[in-house]
Amino acid sequence: MQGMEQVPMEAVDLLAMSSVFRESLNERRQRLEGAIAHSGGDLEFTNLLDQVDAALAKLDNGTYGKCEECGDYLETDSLLADPLVRVCIDELSAPQKRSLESDLELASTIQRAFLPGMSLAHGSWKTDFVYEPLGPVSGDYCDVIPVDDEFYFLLGDVSGKGMAASLLMSSLHAIFHTLAPQKLDVCELMSRANNLLVKSSLSNQFATLICGRANDRGELEIVNAGHLPPILIKNGMKGELNFSGLPLGMFSETSFTASRISLNRGDSLLLFTDGVTESVNNDGAEFGVEGLFDSIDGDGIAEPSDLIRKCLAGVARHRGGAERTDDLTVLALTFS
Repeated sequence: MQGMEQVPMEAVDLLAMSSVFRESLNERRQRLEGAIAHSGGDLEFTNLLDQVDAALAKLDNGTYGKCEECGDYLETDSLLADPLVRVCIDELSAPQKRSLESDLELASTIQRAFLPGMSLAHGSWKTDFVYEPLGPVSGDYCDVIPVDDEFYFLLGDVSGKGMAASLLMSSLHAIFHTLAPQKLDVCELMSRANNLLVKSSLSNQFATLICGRANDRGELEIVNAGHLPPILIKNGMKGELNFSGLPLGMFSETSFTASRISLNRGDSLLLFTDGVTESVNNDGAEFGVEGLFDSIDGDGIAEPSDLIRKCLAGVARHRGGAERTDDLTVLALTFS
């Protein structure tokens, strides 16, 4: 309405998530009090406790999330990664900016170390992937975990952007690499991973994820937790595997249903994040699933690397000179 002050979107987000931040700060306060009691009043812990109390006071008076220098609202993702942040990036000093850049470079190096081997072969299977974060770190998760004569494959996209998303991605990597050696079926694996994710993340954090298990007979067992449907190329025909459930991290007691398919020699499976289908051109039109189907049409997809090459070429043609707006990850598997 005319005459009413426009409320910044960041302020709306902060208000909606105030209970999340309060819960996170109160948990930190409780842990700090315990650490102080055991350390005999360590000064560093005491200073951190003062910062937590100051942040809680700001939540009470409605100023939490405002930059102490310029007065603008901080990005929600920055606060999710560190609820004690008090100034926006533009107001950081030169040494603080250098420290942040160093931290981001380290986080990027760690994330890339989590990725599976390129052009990985396992028994009769060949896999390949492409991982293109928009910035230094990514919220996309891509993994191949061999277990004896079988392997798990995973591809997903966690909520949020930047450092907060990358931390959740790292949690997923640790969870699945801890559970995979137990040789669980994919439904049990996903149920346990979901429960651990709920207990170790904030209430607004979740991940869409596809988890599959493949054996040397070409048999796949797949669970889709709210992610984009993968594309199956079987006997020269292409189609989406349209089955899906709830994302990971939303409810602790989520159950999952697996679908089972068998591949013949030369058949492939293509998994991707929305950085592929939501790539836009200068007119704002999305690449879409139709564009992806068109890009992988025709011959020359005997190798997973061929599938990925065709996919990326199609995205590049569609986008033209438009800039990317999201992380992009693709995982391809071929039974040979």
